[in-house]
Amino acid sequence: MTEKPSSEEIVDYILRITREIWEDRNPELVMRYYGPKARIHMLGGIMRGAAEVTGNTRAMQAAFPDRLVIGEDVVCSPLEDGAWLSSHRIRSPMTSRGENAYGPATGRKVTTYVFADCVVRDGMITKEWLVRDNLSLVRQLGLDPREVAQREAERSHPAEHLRWLADERKRVLDVPLHPADSASPDPQQDPWGFARKVLSGLWQAPSESCEVAYAPYAVLSDSAREVAGASEILSHYATLRESLKVLRLSVDHAGLQPRGGGCTLAARWTAAAEHTREFEGLPASRAPLFIMGVTHWWLSGGRVAREWTILDRLALMEQILRHRKIA
Repeated sequence: MTEKPSSEEIVDYILRITREIWEDRNPELVMRYYGPKARIHMLGGIMRGAAEVTGNTRAMQAAFPDRLVIGEDVVCSPLEDGAWLSSHRIRSPMTSRGENAYGPATGRKVTTYVFADCVVRDGMITKEWLVRDNLSLVRQLGLDPREVAQREAERSHPAEHLRWLADERKRVLDVPLHPADSASPDPQQDPWGFARKVLSGLWQAPSESCEVAYAPYAVLSDSAREVAGASEILSHYATLRESLKVLRLSVDHAGLQPRGGGCTLAARWTAAAEHTREFEGLPASRAPLFIMGVTHWWLSGGRVAREWTILDRLALMEQILRHRKIA
């Protein structure tokens, strides 16, 4: 990588190191590519430093020895200090052959969908936000999601992670409200504004500008779910809003990557919410929730033709059950 890498070099770097670590089965390379003080934040936990990431990688490869990490897209954005932020959309088919974080081997073939947003500085990953729908994984493994979430809620978490969840929720609640504006920002000129407008409409207050952002033929992939048509996508989010009342939403990063005749817009977002109705079999609890999600939109003609969104529903179940235990 050159001293001042280009966007193309960052894309190549992310795809190359992913292949070297996973497909080529070289987990020790994590020590080369991740900083010793790197933090990998997930809704259900935290990994601290390259050594812990290496151990987690070895455990994952032992549990799913045939795991592929297929990079479907990488969107890169320059940061102010010369670093880059990459948003990597991954599809991982694999077979459960060994004990995993949620239980024993089941022999089942599963496919997980993951977003990895990484800060790359001086040729190393110094921070990462990892989002995977672990609820889909648990179901594909044939396990009971309620039992798994209950175990996760009862186990002890590092104080750093619990503090991060609380601090992040407070941060989002303190985000200033943006004035209402009927105009929909041009995604190529203002990707942050476009992401904020659409995500706020989907999760909080539906608006005409949010509706027209989607082409009539748009398709949403929400982990294991496929939703076809703009009206069905809006209905999908309406159902989510009933269970998860979003009080405030923050777009924490947005970037754009031209692709052929269109472009991919990547947005990492967080939300402070409350559990107001039944969610994945759990009755309303008014539990305070912190949500972290990543969305990729494929835009054609300035409108969303394809969307991929992932959030960790199992970790949200865990937050609800932990709240019920404390309350």
